[in-house]
Amino acid sequence: MWFSDTNFLILFLCHITDGIGDITFRIKQNVIGNDHGDFALAILPYVKLPTSKYDEESCLEGGLIVPMSYKLPGKWKLGLQVEVDKLKDLDQPEMHTEFLQTFTISHPLSKGIDWIAETYYTYNFKAHELSNFINAVIQMEVVKDFKLDIGINYGIQDTAAKHYFIGAFYRH
Repeated sequence: MWFSDTNFLILFLCHITDGIGDITFRIKQNVIGNDHGDFALAILPYVKLPTSKYDEESCLEGGLIVPMSYKLPGKWKLGLQVEVDKLKDLDQPEMHTEFLQTFTISHPLSKGIDWIAETYYTYNFKAHELSNFINAVIQMEVVKDFKLDIGINYGIQDTAAKHYFIGAFYRH
């Protein structure tokens, strides 16, 4: 997880079976810590633009993410995150509020390539529904300050989504 004073991230999400999805714009502002030290905390507001040709029901969504990172011995990293989102309901053209909390551990596989394991849950306040997920991600730094990642997001409950993803982001 990158923490510097400000990061501008553009995520292009691609669902392997559906084609290119919506575009998400994020801007991250460091609050505590930075590229130096063992602990960092940031705020990260985001907005998702409905640009997908494959999802006619896609709409403008957004939220606020508060990521935290802690360096452990042996190049291990621990990540925690809380998030509040305003998202479109899946079954109707209305919006709902959702809470998300993550726990992540990562370690370099080699220079410029990291693996990340994550577990998280979401809570939909409107539906009063809890969903649990497990993620696995490989992240590669292509050039300085530009990374690509690919992974799987696996919902544990039958009602939780399961999908593959590809992402790209740039640190400025």
